[in-house]
Amino acid sequence: MEKYHVLEMIGEGSFGRVYKGRRKYSAQVVALKFIPKLGRSEKELRNLQREIEIMRGLRHPNIVHMLDSFETDKEVVVVTDYAEGELFQILEDDGKLPEDQVQAIAAQLVSALYYLHSHRILHRDMKPQNILLAKGGGIKLCDFGFARAMSTNTMVLTSIKGTPLYMSPELVEERPYDHTADLWSVGCILYELAVGTPPFYTTSIFQLVNLILKDPVRWPPTISPCFKNFLQGLLTKDPRQRLSWPDLLYHPFIAGRVTIITEPAGPDLGTPFTSRLPPELQVLKDQQAHLLAPKGNRSRILRQACKHMAEEAKQKQKHQNTGPALEQEDRTVNVVSGMTPLPRLRAAPQEPGLLAGVMASEMKSSWTELGAGEAPPAPRENQHTQDGEQTFPGPRPEAAGQPTTDVVDLENEELDSDDEWRHLLEASKPTPIQLKAPLTLLCNPDFCQRIQSQLQEAGGQQCWYGTFSRDLMAVIQAYFACTFNLERSQTDDSLPVFQEAASLFLDMLGKLLSQPDDSRQTLRRDSVMCFTVLCEAMDGNSCTISKAFYSSLLTTQRAVLDGLLHGLTTPQPPLHTPPGAPQVSQPLREQGEDLPGAISSALAAICIAPLGLPGCWEAKEQISRHLADQLTEDNNQLRPSLVSGLQHPILCLHLLKVLYSCCHVSEHLCRLLGQEPLALESLLMLVQGKVKVVDWEESTEVTLYLLSLLVLRLQDLPPGMQELGSEIAALFTRSHVVSLVSAAACLLGQLGQQGVTFDLQPVEWIPATTHALSAPAEVRLTPPDGCGFYDGLLILLLQLLTQQGKASLIWDVVSSEMWTVLWHRFFMALRLPKEVSTQEEELSLSSPRRSSSEPDWMLISPQGVAALLSVAVVTFTQEPQLCLSHLSQRGSSLMSTLKHLLSPSFLQQLGHAPHGSEFLPVVVLSVCQLLCFPFALDVDADLLVGILADLTDSEVTAYLLQVCCYHLPLSQVELPISLLTHLALRDLTCLNQFVNTVAASPRTIVSFLSVALLGDQPLLTSDLLSLLAHTARVLSPSHLSFIQELLAGSDESYRPLRSLLGHPDNSVRARTYGLLGHLLQHSVALRGALQSQAGLLNLLLLGLGDKDPAVRRSASFAVGNTAYQAGPLGPALAAAVPSMTQLLGDPQAGIRRNAVSALGNLGPEGLGEELLQYEVPQRLLEMACRDPQPDVKEAALIALRSLRQEPSIHQVLVSLGASEKLALLSLGNQLLPHSSPRPASAKHCRKLIHLLRPTHST
Repeated sequence: MEKYHVLEMIGEGSFGRVYKGRRKYSAQVVALKFIPKLGRSEKELRNLQREIEIMRGLRHPNIVHMLDSFETDKEVVVVTDYAEGELFQILEDDGKLPEDQVQAIAAQLVSALYYLHSHRILHRDMKPQNILLAKGGGIKLCDFGFARAMSTNTMVLTSIKGTPLYMSPELVEERPYDHTADLWSVGCILYELAVGTPPFYTTSIFQLVNLILKDPVRWPPTISPCFKNFLQGLLTKDPRQRLSWPDLLYHPFIAGRVTIITEPAGPDLGTPFTSRLPPELQVLKDQQAHLLAPKGNRSRILRQACKHMAEEAKQKQKHQNTGPALEQEDRTVNVVSGMTPLPRLRAAPQEPGLLAGVMASEMKSSWTELGAGEAPPAPRENQHTQDGEQTFPGPRPEAAGQPTTDVVDLENEELDSDDEWRHLLEASKPTPIQLKAPLTLLCNPDFCQRIQSQLQEAGGQQCWYGTFSRDLMAVIQAYFACTFNLERSQTDDSLPVFQEAASLFLDMLGKLLSQPDDSRQTLRRDSVMCFTVLCEAMDGNSCTISKAFYSSLLTTQRAVLDGLLHGLTTPQPPLHTPPGAPQVSQPLREQGEDLPGAISSALAAICIAPLGLPGCWEAKEQISRHLADQLTEDNNQLRPSLVSGLQHPILCLHLLKVLYSCCHVSEHLCRLLGQEPLALESLLMLVQGKVKVVDWEESTEVTLYLLSLLVLRLQDLPPGMQELGSEIAALFTRSHVVSLVSAAACLLGQLGQQGVTFDLQPVEWIPATTHALSAPAEVRLTPPDGCGFYDGLLILLLQLLTQQGKASLIWDVVSSEMWTVLWHRFFMALRLPKEVSTQEEELSLSSPRRSSSEPDWMLISPQGVAALLSVAVVTFTQEPQLCLSHLSQRGSSLMSTLKHLLSPSFLQQLGHAPHGSEFLPVVVLSVCQLLCFPFALDVDADLLVGILADLTDSEVTAYLLQVCCYHLPLSQVELPISLLTHLALRDLTCLNQFVNTVAASPRTIVSFLSVALLGDQPLLTSDLLSLLAHTARVLSPSHLSFIQELLAGSDESYRPLRSLLGHPDNSVRARTYGLLGHLLQHSVALRGALQSQAGLLNLLLLGLGDKDPAVRRSASFAVGNTAYQAGPLGPALAAAVPSMTQLLGDPQAGIRRNAVSALGNLGPEGLGEELLQYEVPQRLLEMACRDPQPDVKEAALIALRSLRQEPSIHQVLVSLGASEKLALLSLGNQLLPHSSPRPASAKHCRKLIHLLRPTHST
């Protein structure tokens, strides 16, 4: 305390006192808060210490700075900035603020929250009372009593903190929540600043919970579209769809205005809330949320409220004779003088009177409605104008003692939710002024006159059976909604009874819909709503039950369907308000509030196919076809009725669904709608937001899909859609509802294919796509023509990447977060089995391993799979090195996905999927094209070894052969066989996989290989011959029987071999001779065939004179191996000597070497005379001495050593002076420098000289 001068007290509450002060020896004005330790529990002091620890590390211009903190014997003292006032006070005085001021405050609030969330801190009590005014007009966020710094292991929280008026739906429902709860509160604050009241405002905690969970936000007409869109994003009830980081920073309402503080790198706190979670952490977060989700259905808030009300009733009964005693509420030091105002709902749950003053707004509206003139203003609860108790709210004293705050657990300490709700309910007690409010109203003559008028109207007599019938209908509806009616959960005879009850109800409904005497329509409305519930129950039942139910609507229960259609086309009188009910304003009513709304909802229920429940699809399609037939009739009023209802706020959504289902089955209806000006105008107005509907998001989504279907079926643009591109593009980039983004992408893809241009900047659409792929997918409607939820997004992405002049765009895409998210989303949608890898080990451990289950075709259809792979091919073609980095990353989502797409299990699932067989070849060929990249590039050897090992471990070679054999037409197997050949030539394990796969299904695969070999695709035939030749060269003879079978044919006439030897393609002939050369080393059967099959040997020898060098080379190799140990075949090979001798002068060294070796093999077979006839020894000796190629010299010397065994040839060699000539050759080798390696022919040369000496001549 010796550092500060204490000047004056500026606030006081249950926490303690706040003084204005000044730091000694300076002009710095501060706020000193003195918090007594006496009477506080250990828990309270730990919470206080946690708050101090959180604030100590915060340094941001829009957050109150804690300058100092210390303890005395009796108090904890906290020193903070001194604030000039409160934002709450401005609201108190001015009611609301201009939008430009709200915009400035919004940017500062977002700046403060960005700073907190980047440090993984949740505020959890955002409200106007906790926003202070600084010098210069800035704001500062205070009160970190409920703040929580989350560890890296904590993804969601469950403890209930905050102020009910600003609580998010997930908090109210006590579901796990994250940082998006703070963002909801910001939306509430900004709404209140602009409108004057919070978005959800009532006197009852019961009503408040229901409003927050169910009620839409009411938007005043004065709010700008940009601000409205910003608030809509923040006030989205689903936290997964709520506007959040990092997209929040780029919203036009605050873009460029947010201050981001960069700090030096500190300890790793984990992924900040301001960054999008990696896919594996998102999965972990979803699992935590699921585990922590409450098991009960009823909110603890409401349970506590009911308990509190019961206790109050008991207390009231106990003190009934003595009368109630109104307690005076505690007041703070700054009290506004004058008459006591109507209190307003106070926003601090830890202070008394939390809901005090809620009646103020209600009374004001009542005065206005009753015509009593302007009600007196309802100023808010008095607040401190300085930095008072808002910065550090103090809990109530509980126990004596003076514990210290030194040692606390800052991570795990949390206040009990029950305590907080107890404070809330205590604060909900009516204040004296609230109890006086009813008396004030009763003293107003206008109010009394209005009540009297209502009572007179309520006094009319009613038929007794009306209410009874409606009550009975409610019971029937509840019965139909019970889950025990489902086949999977039936007990005893519950299912037959349910079916019988449904049939009886349909009998009754058909008669009831034709009754004209229900003037108030309520019974028919309730009956139709009950029918809708019955349809939902039938959707969840088995195919047999649901199909029979819906089929009956076209046969025995046709009266129900006709009655619904008649009710939709017949004008209905307005629904009367029940007597005695208050006359309220006419907001957008909920579904089923009147008869047309109930009928349109019922028609949608019998047409729309439920997601994931295919049992009733066929029957519903028949109903849609029946409706489509009526909609296309010339004189039928059904189509005009549906079209006119598209601009009705209640009917719109349901009629859109009906039209969407009918257009799916009727191209004629699509053409009629495309020519209907009113229908197109209504659809375009819905997309543009010019029609006020109950659920704009879902209505817009159905509209976008309906327009996509029209374009798809008509293959043309209906009038007016040419100018729609920019609006759909804006919807795609700015909406935060994933299903809406997906629908917009679907339509943009169709528009792009029709030549419509739209300006999509990468800085906008890449984050939008990333958000759509990373956020949970909530499919509400099947996209057109059986497409998947993400198909439109992928098709649009492919269009964007293939635009002319957009090459640089590809690098922007692959270097963004979107690329990783894209493949992870695809990985999850296909439901691939998890592979344990270094990169995804955490994900595998945190997620249960799944078998190869059916892919989620609702998320990505076969067409979407093909589109995604096309995106990858386009991308990797432009950036091939990126392909290598992905394929070489063992266990990556991309590599795992590509391998799985070739597996038999997936291809079987793909073939059975809708349109799967159509896209299966595209999928396989795209995968093969991607896997071929490493073999087409100059790749580091180690990198290629790693890729090969990964493919080998997954048995991709076997997959490729099975794909070609079972799934692809012959015209499309060329690329997979080429890839298979590359793998087998490079890796022995791959080759063994190929042979083992053949052995597993020899008949089927040999038949396929035979057809492929003899087909009209030379490249395919060449690759197969190379594969078979490599097999014969590397593997043992026991694995070669299938090759012999392929060449011999089913009748062993060797017709396939003859055809291949005479093939017009040079490469095919060359590789056939090469295959023969390897087989003849081992195959006795093939040698016998050359002897026994007429003309087969001649075909072999014919290749020696082929005009193509490659063929001559392979043929000479084959003849040489035939001559080796030719046995009975030897004499027949005499015909080869002339051609072989001629090849000794061939310009290609390889051909000369093969010819030399072949002639050397013919010597021991008794063909010495033929060899001497063509002067073979002379030619060989000349080549041994003079051929420029060392390997040819070596082959000639080896051949001479073999031929000299024939006496006649030996004599010829001696007579030619072979020893002397070879001696000169040997001498030349010896004169080489010692550093030069000796040629391999030198050894053979010396040996031959030795053998040709006279001593060996006899």
